[in-house]
Amino acid sequence: LPRIQRAAIPRATLVQLEFDVDLTCGSCASKVRASLKHLGINHVHVDVPGQSVVVETDLPFSTVQKAIQSTGKKAVLKGYGASSEARGSLAAAVSEISGPSGTVGVVRFSDAPKRGCIIDGTIDGLNSTMRHRLQINELGDLSNGCDSTGDIFNPLSSETSRQKDQRVYGALGEISVDSSGRSIFRKTDDTVRVPDIIGRSLVVCAQPTQSDTGCLRLACGIIARASGLFQNPKRICACSGATVWDEANSAGRPEQS
Repeated sequence: LPRIQRAAIPRATLVQLEFDVDLTCGSCASKVRASLKHLGINHVHVDVPGQSVVVETDLPFSTVQKAIQSTGKKAVLKGYGASSEARGSLAAAVSEISGPSGTVGVVRFSDAPKRGCIIDGTIDGLNSTMRHRLQINELGDLSNGCDSTGDIFNPLSSETSRQKDQRVYGALGEISVDSSGRSIFRKTDDTVRVPDIIGRSLVVCAQPTQSDTGCLRLACGIIARASGLFQNPKRICACSGATVWDEANSAGRPEQS
């Protein structure tokens, strides 16, 4: 498995992932269960007639998706949300990011009860010799690429933040990058709440040197509301007529719901 940024996760911050999977038989289901058990995932519900797989985990969604696909089945993430023990009116969001240098990725946000927000993503096309961090910017305006997304989002002024010894709201911290230029991460942020950030933008910053505190904006994307668990029943796109399996085969596009 690739290197994953994964700390010990309390049960309260487990999430459930809902996948559409092109299941056709009982043996397919057994293979999927075995692939997920290999990752240490024991809470799995497989519905062959409904072509659905729901898991409860603290792993990044891309790791779970890759395990299912290793069985030879297509898998498309359809819903993302709080665990069955914590589910309620908790919000979810997603940002599909891209940049002119070839950096692409998908980052998901899900409110966690009592503990802020779970941030789960995979980003490709990064430079492994540089430091990288994520930040939420004020505006969801991509008319001039990442340059038109405004400043880092901070509902409190910088002076107020300093007085209260609080970090800037939109500063999500550093992400590590492997030798292939990929970052896979999952973290719990105690400050962010999903309703506050929908319609804003997520920006990937590069810091060429260890002492550099600026933000070289590599890639960005609007943070949009995402389907929670069991909120997205469609398998055919009304605009194109494409099925989810056609969408999964689209080249150069991260898979997401």
